[in-house]
Order: sequence, then C-alpha cells, then structure tokens
Amino acid sequence: METNQTVPREKTRTPVERLVDIADAIFDRATTLDGIKLEKPNDEAATTIAETRDEGFHGVIHVWRVVLDMLPSSGLEQAQKRELEIDGYKVISRCYHRLENLEKARIAVTKAIDLGYVDGFISLGAINMDLKDDEAAEAAFRSALAKEAQPMRAHAGLGELYFRMGTEAIKTDPDNTEYFVKAEDEFMAAGKERFTESYERAMDLFETIGWKDKAIAFGERAAQLYDTHRVKYGDKLRGLDARIRKLAGDERHERLIAGVGRRLGDLVGGKKRDPNR
Repeated sequence: METNQTVPREKTRTPVERLVDIADAIFDRATTLDGIKLEKPNDEAATTIAETRDEGFHGVIHVWRVVLDMLPSSGLEQAQKRELEIDGYKVISRCYHRLENLEKARIAVTKAIDLGYVDGFISLGAINMDLKDDEAAEAAFRSALAKEAQPMRAHAGLGELYFRMGTEAIKTDPDNTEYFVKAEDEFMAAGKERFTESYERAMDLFETIGWKDKAIAFGERAAQLYDTHRVKYGDKLRGLDARIRKLAGDERHERLIAGVGRRLGDLVGGKKRDPNR
C-alpha cells in the first residue's frame, strides 16, 4: 500500500544549505556572547566569554570558507550561488571586524561589494574609519549615497567621520571648525531619515568638546520630533528633557521648552504653562 508521507524539510536541503544554517547558528551565539555585560567585575568570566566568542567568530569564518569552496559544484541555481557568495563574504567581513582584524574585514567586504552588495559601502566606511583611513572612509560613505544604499547610515557615518577629523584639526589650529560644520550638516541630513540615531548622537559629540549651543540645538531638534511622536517616544523625551536642562540651565531651559510646546512640559511633569505664553 502506498503511503503519502511528506519528506522532512531537513532531508531536502543540500549540504551547502545545511552548512549555512550551522554558520548562522554559530554567528548568532557568538554575537550573543559579544553583548553580555557582567553585573560585577569578574576577569576570569570576562576572559572566558571573550575567548568563546572569538572561537565562534573564527568558526563562522571557517564554515563559510568551506561553503564558498563548495559552491561551484553545489548544484544550486546560479542566482542562489551568487546570493550565498555575497552572504559569505559579508558575514566573514563582520566576523573579522569583530575580531579587530580590520584588513581582512576590508578585503572580505570589498569582495561582497564587487559582487553587487551595495550596502557593503556602509560597512567599508566603518572599517576604514577604524583603520584611520579617513579619505577611504569618506569615499565609501559617498559611494553609498551615490548608490542610494542606506542614506541615513551613510550621512551619520560621514557625520562621525567629519567630527573626528575636526577634533584632530583643532589640536593644531583651534580656529579650524570646518569639519564640525560638515559634521553638523551630515547629522542634519541623517536626522531627516531617522532622528533617533542622529540628533542625539550629534548632541553627545558636540557636548564632549564643550560646544553647548550646538549640543542644545540638536537636543531641541530631537525633542521637537519626539514631541511629534510622543506616544512612541515619551520615555526618550523625559530623558532628553533632563539632559537639556542640565546643559542649558533652568532659565534657558524654560525658554527652549516653551518653544517645543506645552505637551512636552506635561509629559515630563513640568508646571502648567500659560497657553498664551
């Protein structure tokens, strides 16, 4: 008698696909370890976690190398082979980046870009920044913008890059603020796409160099947008209000908040405001 049994999905997958599943699982585990923060200092535990994490990233690289070697004879469709090849070099680059092997990370992501991975320009920019190769980092972020690949992250990356270049420039010429102006422009452009990751970051950076007016201005922009989306960002708004108050002082803070609107004062528990103010 014939039976109509479904073949388990695992048995239908090719060896290459199974290896990719294994690499993904190891990468997820290593990434989880990378994010562990110990509540109390423990050098032995921290060392064990770091070593296990690094072994994981090395393992991912090894498995993906095997996958890349197997692809030509895998029997997969050409489009799937190309997709896996891009994924392989992309993940290998991420692993090397986490392992702080920046040159190998750059080589791997460049291979992915050459295969058509345009989002890789963002990663390439970040790697070049870590290598202190500012010219190459700028070129990578500009390429991402030209390819319309994650424009918010590209502008934010340029903002970080120009800010760092500015901090170096003022060491020899305190009046050279050109790069800070560029950084502000890029953070503004990034903020139009996703303000939660750009305006507050710009506020952090300008606060570190004592440019309180710039820091407050970015904080105010973030507050205005949080107020517009206050149902989602009410908690962020409360924290931001406290930071603006600390930077600006009580009197100036009152003027700034009045410009944002009465709802902000209500959200952060401030006193009632005169609607005609």
